[in-house]
Amino acid sequence: MPDILHFAEITDASAALVGGKGLSLGKTAGAGLPVPSGFVVTTQAYRRLVERGIGSDAAFARAVAGAYDALGGGPVAVRSSATAEDAADTSFAGQQETILGVQGHDALIDAIERCWRSLFTARAVAYREKQNVDAAGLAMAVVVQKLVPAEAAGVLFTRDPLDADGKRMLAEASWGLGEVVVSGRVQPDRFTLDRATGAVLSRALGSKAVRVDGGAESHVPADQQRLFCMSDGALSQLVELGRKVEAYYGDARDIEWAFAGGAVHLLQARPITVAGAAEREQARAAVIADLRAKADPRGTAWVRYNLSEVLPEPTPMTWAVVGRLLAADGGFGAMNRDLGAKPDPALGAQSGFDLVAGRPMANLSRLPRMQFARPPFEYPLGLYRKEPHRALDPKPALNPLAGKGCFFGILALPGTVLKLTKLMSTTKKQSDTFAVKFEGETAPAFAARARAALAQDWAKLDPAALVSELHAWTDLTLIDFARHSLKPTVFADLAWSEVFEVLKPKLGEERARAAVGELSLGAAPPDAANLPGAVRDLAPGRVTRAEFLEKFGHRGTNEMELAQPRWGETPQELDKLVRGAHGRAHTPAAVDADKIADEARIGGPFRDQFKAKVLRLRTFLGLREAGKHYLLMGYAVIRRALVELDRRFGLNGGIWFLTPADLPDLIAGKDLSAKAAAARKLRQTHLSLEVPAVLFSDDLDAIGRPLPAPPGGNQLDGVPLSAGVAEGPALVLTEPTAAPPDGGYVLVCPSTDPAWVPLFVHAKALVMETGGVLSHGAIVAREFGLPAVAGLPNVTERLKTGQMVRVDGGRGTVTVVDAN
Repeated sequence: MPDILHFAEITDASAALVGGKGLSLGKTAGAGLPVPSGFVVTTQAYRRLVERGIGSDAAFARAVAGAYDALGGGPVAVRSSATAEDAADTSFAGQQETILGVQGHDALIDAIERCWRSLFTARAVAYREKQNVDAAGLAMAVVVQKLVPAEAAGVLFTRDPLDADGKRMLAEASWGLGEVVVSGRVQPDRFTLDRATGAVLSRALGSKAVRVDGGAESHVPADQQRLFCMSDGALSQLVELGRKVEAYYGDARDIEWAFAGGAVHLLQARPITVAGAAEREQARAAVIADLRAKADPRGTAWVRYNLSEVLPEPTPMTWAVVGRLLAADGGFGAMNRDLGAKPDPALGAQSGFDLVAGRPMANLSRLPRMQFARPPFEYPLGLYRKEPHRALDPKPALNPLAGKGCFFGILALPGTVLKLTKLMSTTKKQSDTFAVKFEGETAPAFAARARAALAQDWAKLDPAALVSELHAWTDLTLIDFARHSLKPTVFADLAWSEVFEVLKPKLGEERARAAVGELSLGAAPPDAANLPGAVRDLAPGRVTRAEFLEKFGHRGTNEMELAQPRWGETPQELDKLVRGAHGRAHTPAAVDADKIADEARIGGPFRDQFKAKVLRLRTFLGLREAGKHYLLMGYAVIRRALVELDRRFGLNGGIWFLTPADLPDLIAGKDLSAKAAAARKLRQTHLSLEVPAVLFSDDLDAIGRPLPAPPGGNQLDGVPLSAGVAEGPALVLTEPTAAPPDGGYVLVCPSTDPAWVPLFVHAKALVMETGGVLSHGAIVAREFGLPAVAGLPNVTERLKTGQMVRVDGGRGTVTVVDAN
């Protein structure tokens, strides 16, 4: 295989050698499009020389010099072309190195090695992790291309993302080379263009204060800043180029271009990785239709509750697998049957949760049926319509007449009382003996099996065996073991109610509730499953990292998401744990039960009974966490099987965007890469849709409807970059330094330069002073599903860290909710 391929030598068969960008340039050049001449240093050279350097191979260095001389010498652009770049679902926009204005043999060798090293920069690693792209097998090719002495340059979307009719193109441009546009260094000129005629439909003057020519940056004179950098004639040429590129590829493209000497040159063409307005509306309509079919004829409310805290945005594979845990015929249903309930058999594989535009939400009409086919209780939907915030902590109300009508409900009342009494009796009886058996038998036996499964040589299993292991461990973990590991949550809730009912008549409802909370402090899992305690010991070195990983290597951040690596796979993540633990207060000691008993004036034998109830509460709170800890051991086995399938079939993280139902086709040899790419894009589109925290079946049009601005908020109007609405505390930074380990912030920064991408990963939204719709940072924000707004000069001075802000990326507004 060759170390160097000139553009004219590149074909589809060269893809693994030249990477995404190199393949695109070679094919478009071969199609006669105006691509500046160049060559690609292939992945074969990378794999052979990345560790020891180009200087160790004099023959290869001479070959590079000869290829450079064949271009005529002079300045060239040197760009990375990793094997996963410019795919249909992941653009990698700006995540690896680009060096402009390189001249001479030695400088070229240095630039190639810089590109190689950029495969593992913090921003590239962060991007791959966020997009669930497996780093195994990645390699870096390098494009060397004659540098165009651009008068103006920029980016063209051959389909304007905001145009539902698909009749417009969108271009952004600035003086000099396009680096200042794609990096977000300037607010570029923006043009909407008629794709049929090339006419300019609208234009917006940017603030183009800097330009790059060759490798040098200079200031743009004030009078030139006030001029549009592209004439109507040049823009018409650009539209013609866009149409030709679309015709060649057969779909919409994101194009980087340069204008020089009266002609437009094509520098890059990659798939548009985010949905346009038409696709977004189609996705919205499909979500609404799906929910309408699932709604109870009497009305349904969906609530972001409970599960959404630990699994906010599951990938398709994760949601399909977790369905076995949640289903009436899965783990939850099995637990309920063990405790004396009788889930509605008509539910089958359904659960009390639905996926609403990519987000798990509790279906309050279906949840009661997880216990009874005709449940004697229901959620007060009428009350929730009047006061939606009360649905965020939903409480069912006893209604023996529910679903039966008055006459038949009264007749059934004795049976209803008996049914509930029997359910409570069974639950209490099982709770008396559960702890000893679970700690002594159930959990240790399951943990031993999981450890043995993880230790096996997965590379020796054929694909069919991997799928068999996946299904076996899904059932074993999420049904057979989960029916036990979920019970401490029920028992803890029962114990909490018992303690509360003892204290309520003596202390009043508010103080009793607070007192139970105080008594719950300090409840901890058994030592073998005590993650918070182990983290506190890890920070000062009381336990070694190896000892910590031995017990907790199967745990991780966002650990209910199967696509998320476990700490045992990425031990460097422990650095974040340690940083977060330093300076964090220790868990408060539990309040002594006798102290609360004294306050409530509980004495004699009643005090002993009260203290026994408190002990039960603490025991089951600890076992609730232990149950999750051991369940996640089996979950790690499930992930291991999926990771091996992804590696075996070269999916580069695509496995997470398939479902178990796709696996027979996968192992039969069917190419599912396009299906995975489509599912990834659809998920991104779903997550860009606004969904209220409480959604009613008679107002499903609320999906995708912009949320109302908070009353009295101070609103800033900018340029919409990425649709969606998010609210959170502002994190104002002027340099891409470390972010808080817990994330959840709205990042406020000067620009969308790719150096900020590691901070994008844990952000809820982005606010930038400069940057265009087509900058690399804006493209990545849309791929990550983050609402984003730019075009807000001095916003890093106008907003303060800690202020609560709402970002509406569709409207281009940033509202200060809390002025602090």
